[in-house]
Amino acid sequence: MKYSFFLCIFFCSYLYSSYLDRDEVHEFIDFMADEHNFDKSYLVEIFSKAEKQQNIIDSMNKPAEKVVSWDQYKSRVSFFRIQSGKVFLNTYARWFDKAEKDFGVPREIIAAIIGLETNYGGYKGKIRVIDALSTAAFDYPRRRPFFKKQLEEFFLLSREENFEITSVRGSYAGAMGFAQFMPDNYRKLALDFDGDGKRDIMNNAADAIGSVANFLSSEDGNKRGWDREGFIALPAEAKRKKKTIKSSFKLVPYNELEIFYDGNNYDFIKEYIQISLFPKNEERDEFWIGDKNLYAITRYNPSSKYAMSVFLLSEELKN
Repeated sequence: MKYSFFLCIFFCSYLYSSYLDRDEVHEFIDFMADEHNFDKSYLVEIFSKAEKQQNIIDSMNKPAEKVVSWDQYKSRVSFFRIQSGKVFLNTYARWFDKAEKDFGVPREIIAAIIGLETNYGGYKGKIRVIDALSTAAFDYPRRRPFFKKQLEEFFLLSREENFEITSVRGSYAGAMGFAQFMPDNYRKLALDFDGDGKRDIMNNAADAIGSVANFLSSEDGNKRGWDREGFIALPAEAKRKKKTIKSSFKLVPYNELEIFYDGNNYDFIKEYIQISLFPKNEERDEFWIGDKNLYAITRYNPSSKYAMSVFLLSEELKN
């Protein structure tokens, strides 16, 4: 009985131990102080309040994009989401007009992304971002460098935007606001779109609309960047039947794709990506050819299911 009691005490103390007990956390504190001139006592105070959350690790190990079927995933393009999207488009028509004019990104695409990310701002996430990023940076080895960088960016963002860092809430991955930007993209791409002196994608729909358009149109090694004259996605067929065809987000010439457009003549003179939504199902297939614009959407979330859900929702909003 005594053994069980002391084992429980040991396990619980390990499970809820402070991040300040970790050498790597103190190394991070030293880095932030030396590199970005943060006060060490402030950083110590923040990490004394940060909490590891196992549910964050569990969610990262089983993201919806990987564990649910395409049929289940695209059910998010629901009647309710479509109708809510139309209201959102009408409510903020002025800012959608400006986004289309400034960036060339269709309003339906911007609205579809915000709709899928947070149901048009209705659900922005309830997890403290400091917990999400600390857990991922120090307790999720698979993507530790990425999340440690995001944690660095989050501290810088909070200082720049005067956030109360322990109060900011978002997704299990640390994404924030209407548009669910990670901290680095918030710093680089968020805009004060309505000119009120503050770039607020946490609570300001106008800023979120402009920021999503800015993200999609921004160049990324000359690959991302919205093409005003381009299409988004076209249905396709496999060149070789009974061959496993996987999605590829690498932009390549049309003749290098494993799929083809079986429609009216189209001059495929640029580079394209291929989408396969049932790569492991021999009974079903669904292929799409995406141009640079669909590629831009995959930079928002590198998932075939996500990209095609954005496209399908945008088509419903447009119609």
